[in-house]
Amino acid sequence: MSQPDDELPELDLRLTEENIDDLYENAPCGYCSCLPDGTLVKLNQTLLRWLGYTRPELVARQGLQQLLTVGSRLHYETHCAPMLLMLDRVREISYTLRAKNGATLPVLLNAELRRDFNGQPLVMRFTFFDITERRKYEQELLRAKALAEEQREQLARANELLTTKNEQLTRINADLDSFVYTASHDLKQPINNMAGLFGELKQTVSFDDPEAEPMMRMFEDALQQILATIAGLTEVVQLQRQLERVPAEDIVLQPVCEEIIRSLKSSGEVAARFSLDFTAAPTLRMARPSLHSMLYNLLSNAVKYADPARPPQVRVSTQPEGDRVVLRVQDNGRGINMQRHGQELFQLFRRFHPEVVGSGMGLYLVNRLVHQAGGHVEVDSTVGEGTTFRIYLPR
Repeated sequence: MSQPDDELPELDLRLTEENIDDLYENAPCGYCSCLPDGTLVKLNQTLLRWLGYTRPELVARQGLQQLLTVGSRLHYETHCAPMLLMLDRVREISYTLRAKNGATLPVLLNAELRRDFNGQPLVMRFTFFDITERRKYEQELLRAKALAEEQREQLARANELLTTKNEQLTRINADLDSFVYTASHDLKQPINNMAGLFGELKQTVSFDDPEAEPMMRMFEDALQQILATIAGLTEVVQLQRQLERVPAEDIVLQPVCEEIIRSLKSSGEVAARFSLDFTAAPTLRMARPSLHSMLYNLLSNAVKYADPARPPQVRVSTQPEGDRVVLRVQDNGRGINMQRHGQELFQLFRRFHPEVVGSGMGLYLVNRLVHQAGGHVEVDSTVGEGTTFRIYLPR
């Protein structure tokens, strides 16, 4: 319940004995009064204690300007004093006082000008607040800002260097692709000519030497291997150039996988049982040709490298994981010795089961397409049990 206005709450009576002079002399801020020319006429004890002077050393002997550092004095004389005479008051100007022993004290100055009955300046009253801690805090902020600016510049330089390196790598990759494409194109015709001539040779020439037949087969195998390598190089470069012109899109996985499986079965690949589960993540974001090529190589490899001791089974599924989708392709095939071949798993033309016909391009293409889409590939494999590929792609 509120009390009537004429009834004051109970107070400690000692507070009513507060002395106005003591309040002035020992206030938590410094006070001084000056003549219009700055001559000091009155200072409180707080200000004298800050500066280390006695009252007789300052009153009528020094001006306020003499208590300021050189920079503060210049600002006071050119800015503060004229404003005070013009506006009769100034607020919150930061200055630095110089004590008797040479030490400095940052302060915040407020001032008012009192005039006589004729409107002439009579006395100037100043209030000073110690802002030492505030100044330290401001200096810390400035140091932190300078440090942040320096780190930002370092980061900008690092980004600029990284951009330059990326541009160099892009140019080098483009040059390498052009070189590979030109070399494979230029080699293709003479190798085809050699194959044609060799075919004519086999039909028109007979050899009596019994060792000629196996040598002929070895030569023909080597010729076919060269042709397959040239065709593989050409395909890699052509696919890369095609993908650079195709934007990424959200693609529903189920029909794409079913189409690839039908293609594998119609091409006479070993019959396999496929299990598809895209319930958790029905789509992947990728360029359509990239997705088709990646899935085709993974699924065809799973069938091609099936273990002859058991029917091949291939499970394909997706799972969201944070800001990525994980495409999982698992088979029960021959498996890969990861300890021996793990470092070279995605190298071009590298093959790990020479008894099975292949070009050694499939995993190289898979890895390159996934990286191009901003993802990465992880592989677990055990010889005689099978292999699991996990494709991590951004959502």
